[in-house]
Amino acid sequence: MPPRRLSTKRRRRRATEAAAVEADALISLPADVLDDILTRVGIRDTVRTSALSRAWRRRWEALSSLDLSFPSPVYDEGPPEGLWAVDCILLRFPRRVRRFCADLDNTYAGRIHDWLRVLSRRGTEILDLRFGYGFTLPSSVFSCSRLTSLSLSSCAIPLLPLGFVAFPELRSLTLVSVQLQEYGEYQLDEIIDTSPLLEHLSLINVLIGGTNFRRWAIQAPNLRHLTIGSDYK
Repeated sequence: MPPRRLSTKRRRRRATEAAAVEADALISLPADVLDDILTRVGIRDTVRTSALSRAWRRRWEALSSLDLSFPSPVYDEGPPEGLWAVDCILLRFPRRVRRFCADLDNTYAGRIHDWLRVLSRRGTEILDLRFGYGFTLPSSVFSCSRLTSLSLSSCAIPLLPLGFVAFPELRSLTLVSVQLQEYGEYQLDEIIDTSPLLEHLSLINVLIGGTNFRRWAIQAPNLRHLTIGSDYK
């Protein structure tokens, strides 16, 4: 008499149980090894490990830091995949968000103010934001005082808020297709002057409003690389 074949439902259950056993064996690895694995697989798969088993449910929240990157799809139009989950990730992850990079269309650009307020408290070091034309960046970007690298593209930059101190750890500043308000050269001057560690500065298609533009010199004692370019005539 041939052996009875397992039902599809039972086979799936056994496969799930086997996967859970393997996952629980993996979590017994040293914490630094697990951290290295989780930081390499990308934020989407990192969060999905919480479904492996009970032991994994909150493991990703114990990482010492997170890198969040949401680039635009290569071929498809629309917002980057996973961007909708940023609110949930920032709510559940209480530690440092070392890096935040995103292409933001009008659907999500309105959330950036709240995200920046959270990122400023999480000690974010690298901030790379690209917008659709016509978006005005909220002044909360100036509260991210731990930045070492700031890159902004296709947006208008607001006036410096009252109480703006500096970016004391900023080493790289890139502005591409951004618009400053009238007398924005004073604002740019202050940002550079109050970033004493600045080494890399790129100003590409930076437009300053108004007609009364003054000549100014970049004062950055540690500057090593300077790029200035413009398509404006």
